[in-house]
Amino acid sequence: MNLRDVILTSATINADLVLYAKRVDGKLLPSSEAILLELTEEELDMKTNEIANKKCPGFSYCMEMFLLQEITQGLDILKEKTDIDKKIDRVIYYIEYDA
Repeated sequence: MNLRDVILTSATINADLVLYAKRVDGKLLPSSEAILLELTEEELDMKTNEIANKKCPGFSYCMEMFLLQEITQGLDILKEKTDIDKKIDRVIYYIEYDA
């Protein structure tokens, strides 16, 4: 699964999962490998990099699925409809700079 696939299918993914992805040359790309984790209560109290080191080495925390779902729903109701690639780029920008 890659980041593009997760973004495009986010509405159908369990909102309790947490998204992690592999950076390519330090950046998140639509083609970045992605993984969705279900965290235990204990893991929810851990730092995100500790979880990555434990459960998915080489991956970086992106965001919780419920937040990704809110963002993609917001983009879907914008007056100017964005094409799929722009939508994906906006979500990745949000993860990189605002999350």
